[in-house]
Amino acid sequence: MQEATVTVRPSWEAEPDIEVRVLPAKDIRFLKLPDGQVALVWQEQAIPVGKILRTLPISDPWRYLIVYDADGNEIGVLVDIAELDTSSQQIVREELERRYHMPKILRVLQVERLPQTGHTRWRVETDEGIKEFVVPGSEHIYTSRYPRIFLVDEDGNRYEIPNFERLDARSRRLAAPYL
Repeated sequence: MQEATVTVRPSWEAEPDIEVRVLPAKDIRFLKLPDGQVALVWQEQAIPVGKILRTLPISDPWRYLIVYDADGNEIGVLVDIAELDTSSQQIVREELERRYHMPKILRVLQVERLPQTGHTRWRVETDEGIKEFVVPGSEHIYTSRYPRIFLVDEDGNRYEIPNFERLDARSRRLAAPYL
């Protein structure tokens, strides 16, 4: 006779695709462990945090944050970072700033379409120095907030042109055909 196996989910884990769990800010804390790992302390459990994602990264970056455990399971949604204690706020801000790091493009030095793939290779000057990256397609260039433009490279790194119209004329001329 074959034995049945039962999977027991931790008490904080929601039923997949059925419910959204709101994390009660007054009942949770975020800690940075000695190895650098972030943990969420909730219901007397320290849950290793895998990632924290923004649901509205541009329009409301500090609210409606989705917290995942180290296995990629959604723990819940944090409605507003401002409701956390000061230490937890700092830890969450650091994690988000690391994940959503976005160099600002100051000048466009070169843009070329790669013949094999149709992707574009960008060489730019940013507030962090010269960067070169490949944008996989036009769907990775966000112009809906024009003149503010966002580019996402093939590795998921984000770059921002704060105001396309304020770029020098050469930069605008080089970039315009690809936007």
